[in-house]
Amino acid sequence: MKKLLVFLVCLCACIATSYAQKGESALGFNLNYGNDTNIGLGVKYRYGLTEHLRIEPAFNYYFKHDYVSMWDLNANFHYLCPVAENITVYPLAGLGYANATAHLKDLGEGWKNVSDGKIAVNLGAGADFQVSSSVKLNLELKYQIIDGYNQLVLGAGVVFAL
Repeated sequence: MKKLLVFLVCLCACIATSYAQKGESALGFNLNYGNDTNIGLGVKYRYGLTEHLRIEPAFNYYFKHDYVSMWDLNANFHYLCPVAENITVYPLAGLGYANATAHLKDLGEGWKNVSDGKIAVNLGAGADFQVSSSVKLNLELKYQIIDGYNQLVLGAGVVFAL
C-alpha cells in the first residue's frame, strides 16, 4: 500500500510539472453521499493542464451521523473524454487526506471528542454535462481507499467557468 501511495504521488507530481500549461479554470459546488458518512457538501476548483487532463483540488464536509462527522481534502486528476457535443466523461485518480471526528461529548459528561486523520487514495469516474457556455452539471462516483476505512461517494454538483 505504501509503495502504491509513493508511486501515485510521484506520478501526480510528474504529470503536473511536465504538462502544466495555461488552461481553463472553474469553481464548483457539490452535494455528496458517502455510504458510511451520510450527506456532505463540497467545493472544488478545476484547472485544465492540457486539452484532456485537468487537476481538481476539492474540500468536502460530511455532516454528523451516528455521532461521527468527517471532512476530506483531495487532489484528483481527470482524463477528459468527450462522448457527445455537450457531454464529457472522465476516469479519476487522486490523493487526499480524510479526517473523522467521533462526537463523544454528545453522549454526556466525562466524554471527549476523538479525531483521526489518514491519507486516502481516490479512484472513480465522472461526467460533465454542458448547460451553457459557462455552466456544467456534474455527476461523480469515487471510491476512497483509507487505511481501516473505505467508502463509496456519489456526488452531484454544478461548476462555473471562471
